[in-house]
Parts: sequence; structure tokens; C-alpha cells
Amino acid sequence: MNIAFSTVSCPKWDFETIASRAKEYGYDGVEIRGFLNESVLTASNLFLSDPKKVKSLFDYHGIQIACLASSIAMTSSKRADRQRADECRKFIDTAAAVGCGLVKVFDMQVKARQNRASAAIELGDWLLPLGDYAAERNVELVVENALSFRGSKEIWLILDRLMHPSIGCCWDLFNAALIGEPPSVSVPTLNSKIRYAQVKDAKLGPLGAAYCKLGDGDVQVKKFLIRLLGIGYDGWVTFEWEKAWLPNIAEPEEALPDAIKKLREWSKPTTEGEESDSEPAAKGHAAPAASGK
Repeated sequence: MNIAFSTVSCPKWDFETIASRAKEYGYDGVEIRGFLNESVLTASNLFLSDPKKVKSLFDYHGIQIACLASSIAMTSSKRADRQRADECRKFIDTAAAVGCGLVKVFDMQVKARQNRASAAIELGDWLLPLGDYAAERNVELVVENALSFRGSKEIWLILDRLMHPSIGCCWDLFNAALIGEPPSVSVPTLNSKIRYAQVKDAKLGPLGAAYCKLGDGDVQVKKFLIRLLGIGYDGWVTFEWEKAWLPNIAEPEEALPDAIKKLREWSKPTTEGEESDSEPAAKGHAAPAASGK
């Protein structure tokens, strides 16, 4: 598998610094968080840059652009969802221009008194033409379990109904941990529908989550990587350190070298006698109050 970090980890860095640090630290790629019609929270906004120059810069450093990430999510409002779809197509076009094969979107927030099953069908119907648009540009749309559909079973049902080769799952381990679902459930359930993965660690409690270095918290990152190896996953695993929204957490110069060291170690094939993935699921916890993504 390939390892990347998100640009939300280093909001003050420009693209030159990002690419050179990624190479220095030993990452294979970088997830670029795009800001289109929202406040720009990083110094490296692809939509305010020349995509060709950005592509050349990353090519020069030998670093891939793993994913172009957004916070686009369906709303169940026809007018708003037409706008969100237009934004998604701009992300897809820009990803194609920089040679990036993945665009990330969120699932959706199910409204009060809205039927979850019908909402899931509505989400799939909204995604389907965007998948066709992405396929025509050699880009894949990956849906993150970010909002209402954080569990693997519901995401699997949404994607299985579509059966679209250019629509897959971005599995966020942390979001699953918040509802108490361990990788021993998520990974076998989704299997090949996982086309992208992202990780971070935190100490979880009833009042929220406190982010920490990988291995110091309650999120089963190592076990997740072992499970991914077990299904033959060879895609991206991205470390997401939300410095852009949480300025008081550790600086990227500290967090990123520590993360790549552990992710490399934990993603090596296991040998007989090593720790098995038998840890029970954690109880559900509240989401952190100050996360923006």
C-alpha cells in the first residue's frame, strides 16, 4: 500500500514545501484538500493555482497526488444538490488536470424524520451521474463515511446497489471508531469496495475526542492496516492531522515524521505469532466538536 498525508496537516505550507517535505519524510503521496466555494484554510489551494505547474512540481519531487479531497455532500435540496454536483465536476476536472485518480466526497446528513433507507437511495441516485462523469476522465469518486452513514453495512449497501466501477468507498477509520465499529467488522464487510483509506488516532471519551500521535489513542490503526493487508489492499492510506481546523494540536514537523514511521512499520506483512486482530469494538463516542474537514 502507498502512504500519503493530507494538506490539512500543514495549512501554512505552500505546494513546494509540501512536496519537498513529503519526499524528505518518506511519503509516497499527498492528499490535496481543495477549497472551492468555502473559506480557504490552507496556503495550498489548488483552485487558486495552475494545475499544470502543481503537477510538474510534484512530478519533479517524485511525489504523487493521491486524492483531491472535498467536503461536498448531498443535501436533499434539489437546488443545492445541483450546485454540489457542479462543484464535484469541477473537482473531477481539476483532479484529471493534475494527474490525480481520486476525488473524495462525503456521504450525507440524514435529516430529522427522514427515512434512512430512502435517503441512501437518494444519495446513490445523486452519485450515479457523477460516477459516469468521473469515469470519462479516468477519475474515481470515493465516498467517505463522514456524516450519517458511518457504518460499513450501510455504505456497502449504497455502493452495491450502484455497482459503478468509478464509485467506491473512502473508509475513514476514525469515523467508524466513533460509532464503535472496529476494523475487524469494517474491512471484511466492505472488502474491495474500499478504494481509499484515511487514519488518525485519538483518545475517545463521552465528551468527544482528543487527537494524539498514532498508537497513543483508542483508534485501532495498526489492526486496520493488518486487515487491509489481509484483503490484498494496495491503494492509498492517508494520515489526516486536522491542523487546519485545530491549530493547537502538534505541528506538522512533529506529527508527519512520526506518522510515516509507524505506518511503514505497521503495514509490513505480519508473520506467524504476531498480535492478532482480536480486540473488541470500542463503545460509541461523540464526535470532536471542532472538526471541519
